[in-house]
Amino acid sequence: MNITEQLREGVVVLRLRGPFTGEPESSEFQKKKYELLESTKNKIVLDLAGTTMINSAGLGTLISALVSFRDSGGDLRLARLNKTIDDVIQKVQLDKVFKIYDTVEKAVSSFGHAK
Repeated sequence: MNITEQLREGVVVLRLRGPFTGEPESSEFQKKKYELLESTKNKIVLDLAGTTMINSAGLGTLISALVSFRDSGGDLRLARLNKTIDDVIQKVQLDKVFKIYDTVEKAVSSFGHAK
C-alpha cells in the first residue's frame, strides 16, 4: 500500500493506494497514525478511491485509528469510497460508525477551519 499525505485547511488528507488487507499494510498505516498523533495532527481524511480491497484486518486497523484520533480530540473521516470498499463498509454497517463523504473537499470542510 502506498500512503501519501497532504495538509488542507489544517486537515491531513491521506491517500491510500492498493490493498488494505493486513500486514504489511496495517503496520504502515499504524506507523503513519502514530507520526500524526505525535505531531498533534488529529483531524484526518482518508481518500480511499485508490484502495483496491479491504478485509477484516484492514477494517480493524481503520476502527483502531478512528478511536485513537477521537480520543485525542480529533476525528477520522472517509472520502471517495469506490464500489468495492463501499460495499464492504455497508455490509458490516461501518457507515454508522464512520463519517463518509463523496469528495475529499466535503470531508475536509466538514471539520470547519481546523487550523
